[in-house]
Amino acid sequence: MKKPVNRKTTPNWTALEHFLREGIASTECGDPREELGCAADADDREVARELVRATATNDIEEIGTESLHPEAARHPSVRPPPEGAADPSFLGRLSATGTGDISVDQIDDVPTILAVLRAGSRKQRRAALKRLGERLRDRRGVPNDALRAATQTITELRDVEIGYELARLRTELPGAPGRKARSEHERWKRLAAEIKEAVRSFWDGLLDVEPIHVLPGDDRALLLMRTPELPAMVMHHINAIIEGNDGCVPRESRVGLLASFRNATDRRLVPTLVAVIESARGELLAEAARVLGGIDDPRAHPALVERFERSIVSEERVALAGALGMHGDCRGLPEVRSLLQEDQPASILHALEAMESLGSSENSELVVRFLDHSDIGIAVQAARTLTRISDGRVLDELGERYNTTSVPALRAAIEDALSAIAARMELRGEEVAEIDWSEVGNKPAPRQGSRDSLPTIVLGWRDYFMGRLWLLLGRINWAVARFESAARRRAGWVVPLIGIGMAFARGKQYALALPAFRRAIELDRPRIERNPILVRAMAKSFLHRAEQVEREGRDDIARGLVGEVLTLDLRRAPGTVRFELKRKHDVLGKEEHDDVHSAA
Repeated sequence: MKKPVNRKTTPNWTALEHFLREGIASTECGDPREELGCAADADDREVARELVRATATNDIEEIGTESLHPEAARHPSVRPPPEGAADPSFLGRLSATGTGDISVDQIDDVPTILAVLRAGSRKQRRAALKRLGERLRDRRGVPNDALRAATQTITELRDVEIGYELARLRTELPGAPGRKARSEHERWKRLAAEIKEAVRSFWDGLLDVEPIHVLPGDDRALLLMRTPELPAMVMHHINAIIEGNDGCVPRESRVGLLASFRNATDRRLVPTLVAVIESARGELLAEAARVLGGIDDPRAHPALVERFERSIVSEERVALAGALGMHGDCRGLPEVRSLLQEDQPASILHALEAMESLGSSENSELVVRFLDHSDIGIAVQAARTLTRISDGRVLDELGERYNTTSVPALRAAIEDALSAIAARMELRGEEVAEIDWSEVGNKPAPRQGSRDSLPTIVLGWRDYFMGRLWLLLGRINWAVARFESAARRRAGWVVPLIGIGMAFARGKQYALALPAFRRAIELDRPRIERNPILVRAMAKSFLHRAEQVEREGRDDIARGLVGEVLTLDLRRAPGTVRFELKRKHDVLGKEEHDDVHSAA
């Protein structure tokens, strides 16, 4: 039993400080037991503990600091977020977790759920998709028109931020969309099983390369899209790589892997991400913050706040501010606004990304001016930011740029922004604006000269069908020769060029597929962009060719290929391919900036 302490009224603090420095066995100042009021036969360990308690209490009293709350003690630099203007609208008060006045899981009206799915925040969209799935399973009281609209929306929605939830719900759909989604899930299962065995071999010392890093980009994106379904062994492996405990993966690859988890929802990543945020710096910290911001976990927000308060690097603070915005904390908004107002090229893109979660209608005019930026990537990101802000006051500016720009990727991003704004206006009870979906800048160039004669058309189709026959027989070179002959006969005919590109793409000869796809895009770009099969083959050809030249050390060529394909409308390409192209573009762009900075 612990003996009671009978401390002196006024201890000799000079003597106690001496004992604290020299040890309790020192005889120069006598026995500390008397000063501390301990029993004469008290154990040395108890005396040492009481000595620390007494001196610490005295120090706190001298500096006038009160005891801290345990949570504040863990985060000593945390200050409360500034009070911001609350959004009193329906969407502003809508809770994704069921804790507010009204939550997504209380909505029964399918059109309202679809509007939230277009105009809500990431958490609201995830909750809306979950609620939509529940309404589709329990069809009581749901009109047939609403059911058809919901099914069509799930089939056509191409939101990579909720790609995992979309993929799961699509497997429950009837018909061809459901079969396609289930087929993709089976492909994922095979890929996950192969990676599990490769991971075991890696840690057993049978592989000298990390298996996830060497996967093709679209396969890696497909694998990591369904992170919550990955086996525990694979997740332990991923966490070890992120923390740098594998022993062979360089820092650049760790950053790339973290970027692949940008839209992950798996809470098994949280402890590792928190550890990286607390200890890492620079780009590694920024990517970890962006991933953690999208995970709905109570451990995420305190860690983000603590690091934001003690970070002084602009790149880190912008990423942390955007991540905090996903958790409803807008303390970093003034700094992000300041960076956009200063128009610093190195910070614009990341500041616009952070404004997606931080921005409100007050910031829309600041973002709109970047739609005219010379860098297409920045202009497209500005349109995406306006999609999330969804302010009806910028409809005129968006409509004007939609009808004047000739960049397909920007037109596609503006279409998404206009749709989101219309949905938000609907949720606010306002009249939905009429949107002019004109085809200005989205039509193939008119053919010059006279039309082809009938014999020319017949001979062209003969060469084309002969090429298809040689393809069926496996003679690719002969088939390509026939396709080229058909293209020469009819100078403006795009079908043979598509045949050449698809033949080389299926044979994984991506360097030979690119010229054919480029010629086809020059003749009839909308035909490529609007066909899911063609746009998938074209986008994968550009992606895999970029990976090939990147492995050869030609980063400038890889950067050009990725930037070229991202100017097109890729909304009908698989979400995993679009995500990987965007990720690779960001990584290669960061490397270019670092190279320029080092040279300077």
